[in-house]
Amino acid sequence: MKDETVLFNPINNKFCVLNATAAYIWQSLEHPKTAQEIGAAVTKHFANVAMQQVEKDVLQTLTDLRNIECVAAQ
Repeated sequence: MKDETVLFNPINNKFCVLNATAAYIWQSLEHPKTAQEIGAAVTKHFANVAMQQVEKDVLQTLTDLRNIECVAAQ
C-alpha cells in the first residue's frame, strides 16, 4: 500500500483505504474547512482536475469518512 493511507477506527472496527486524493482531503481536515474550501485546495494541489468533479469527489469522500465514523458532520 505504497501510495495509500489507511484509516482505522478501533471503536467500531471499521477501516478505509484512501488514495492520494482522499488522503489529501483527510489531511486538510486538520483545521475546519468547508467542502468548497477543500475542493479549491484539491484543484490547486492536483493537476488537470475539473472543479465540478472535485466537488463531487470531496462530498463523496466526506460521506465515506462519516460512514466509518472517522469524521463528524458539522
